Amino acid sequence: MQKSITENTWLRQIAVFVAYGTIYTLLRPYSVGIWHIVSGLRLSCLLLLPYRYWPALALAELGPSIYYASPEQAPFGLAWQIGNSIPSILFAMPIVAWCKRKLGLFPSKHLIRAKALLICIALSDAIWTAITTILLIAVVQPAGTPNHYQFQSVQIVQIFLGRYAGILTVLPIALALRLERPQPWRDRFFNWISNPLFQESIVLLLPSLAVLYWLNLHAPAEIKPVIRMTMLLPAAWLTMKHGWRAAAVGTMAAIICIFLNMESRIGDLDVIGAQAFIAFSVTCLFVLGIRVSMQNAMEEQERADAKAAVKLAQQGMYLCELRMRQASQTLEKAAGSLQLTQTRLLNRFKHMIPPVEGQSYYKEMATTQSQVHQLVESMHPTAWRERGLPAALRETIGRALDEAGIAYRFELKGRGLSQLSPSVHAAIYRLACEAVVYAVTKHAWSTITISLRGGLSHGQRWSTLRVEGKVDHTETAQPAQGKQLSQQLAAKLGANSLGVVALRDYARLYDGELHTLTKSDAFRITALMHDIGQRTQEPLAASPASLELYIR
Repeated sequence: MQKSITENTWLRQIAVFVAYGTIYTLLRPYSVGIWHIVSGLRLSCLLLLPYRYWPALALAELGPSIYYASPEQAPFGLAWQIGNSIPSILFAMPIVAWCKRKLGLFPSKHLIRAKALLICIALSDAIWTAITTILLIAVVQPAGTPNHYQFQSVQIVQIFLGRYAGILTVLPIALALRLERPQPWRDRFFNWISNPLFQESIVLLLPSLAVLYWLNLHAPAEIKPVIRMTMLLPAAWLTMKHGWRAAAVGTMAAIICIFLNMESRIGDLDVIGAQAFIAFSVTCLFVLGIRVSMQNAMEEQERADAKAAVKLAQQGMYLCELRMRQASQTLEKAAGSLQLTQTRLLNRFKHMIPPVEGQSYYKEMATTQSQVHQLVESMHPTAWRERGLPAALRETIGRALDEAGIAYRFELKGRGLSQLSPSVHAAIYRLACEAVVYAVTKHAWSTITISLRGGLSHGQRWSTLRVEGKVDHTETAQPAQGKQLSQQLAAKLGANSLGVVALRDYARLYDGELHTLTKSDAFRITALMHDIGQRTQEPLAASPASLELYIR
């Protein structure tokens, strides 16, 4: 079977050769001494492509290098022609390989060590500057050549800064594209369109640079440096907001606008000053963007950890609820067995016990069974197990309030309550019991109403619980009676007599909120809780040491 293009090694090599040669040929005319943009292309390809493609890169650069080193293009002598015919990408290959292997430039597939990257950029720039300087010193021109070239030592700085600016133009944006997660091109395109960075670049960055570029064309010479400095301000604003990817996009656009309108004057101190300012500013923005991206990643990790902690707390509470349910069932069975045993014993020995003493034993047995039943109901109501949450809210709470002499109403509204997770059902019941006990501690209400509503919004199910107490007369209970009544209700409902702060924290555990309303004749507690379903989240990479900067 014929292999596809992506599986054929030679076709991939040819594709790299053609692509790199084409891009290099297109960029080479714009690569001048103050802005050597092809240096950025070389280093980007060496960093992002595997070693097996490096020979294809060198071969693709060989033809243009020979052409631009010919006497027709640069009549600088034989040494210049031979030296510039050698592809400059060859000189940076050992440095890039050393940085990858010894400095750990790529700790993982989607992680880059920033310090190692800056060292690689500086060393590559230095070796290219050294080779170019040696060749410029060896320049030989025929006698009588107009505008005879003469090497100046200040050119070394200009060459270094020019290549450094070219690297910073191409490399950051190449890294941003390389670190994108694999996905179909159509999905990637729509993600780019919906990305806030892309939208703000279209709305803010490009119009601002277009206006500043036009001003720079028509402004006096003494104003142009200020305008060039201003071109980096939109990039700085985007960097502070979005991180190093914004720095890559913003600085690339700003550098292009600056250098397209700057004359390439050899040895000019003003040009060197502008190069130095751009190099320093762009480097600072890039490093600042890396720090901002790391902080954003750490904040995202903290939010993910907080969600995981909340989920773990919810699971822990639900497991406790399951244990209480199991314990109540076991206790109920044990109580039934104990009652049967006691009844058989009393029936067996009733002829040996006086009638009065026998009646006392029967009363004690009934009292014990009542206490066990009350304990079972407080741990996990039978109505909840058999008929669900609405039955527990209607019957169990209603029975406890009826025994306390308080009228009770239960209202069930909305739809989808049965589709809430069991942990949310448990939270609703426990919160309702705690709210009832808390309401009773505030006042001796004649009527307590519980309303439960469910719904679905934005794909997420929610429930609203409202506990409302009202009085129909002006008589109030004594504080001791109110306290005693609340303690009795807490024992019957299995409540812990939580305060309003604890109740609010309980609701927030389920991504909700709790509010209270107090009036002279009414009191209301309203709680909103969401059913946070299981979401599959991609685990974030472990945060590296805070002293080290990483690009991700």
